[in-house]
Amino acid sequence: MLSLLLSLSLAATGEPFIAPHQTTATAPVFHQLATQEYDVYLKHWQKGTELQLSHPLFRLSKVSAGPTSFPTILFDGEANGGTGQISMTFYNLEGDQIFSPPGTVQKARVDDRQRKFVVSAAIPRLLIGQMGAIQVTFTGENGKRAAFYVKAKF
Repeated sequence: MLSLLLSLSLAATGEPFIAPHQTTATAPVFHQLATQEYDVYLKHWQKGTELQLSHPLFRLSKVSAGPTSFPTILFDGEANGGTGQISMTFYNLEGDQIFSPPGTVQKARVDDRQRKFVVSAAIPRLLIGQMGAIQVTFTGENGKRAAFYVKAKF
């Protein structure tokens, strides 16, 4: 599925480009599951870029490089009150997931009281100097899920 997402032609501009890709809803008898996915291309994210990526479950407001000696990436955002977890996963442009060793990806827990979050990760060596993608995902209760796919040069 990521291959299909990344095969879309996206404009390389100074501002994030957002293209709603897919919206699916499945309605079991007792609750509704919804997943929405967006494609985003960022340029010059290392210097800090304000984002306006919004979904009913969570928002991403900024991306930047981390203040450590290794190449890291940080996303700031806010959940809309649902309980869940924000996580990151790296991919190459062929859609293959890139392994992130334990301890290199910081996840965030959010709920009604703790809405603001920062997630960060060390960029895998295989992606340094390459184009790749990051999936920033909210996974909540009752199967609620939303994801932003961010394409960038690392």
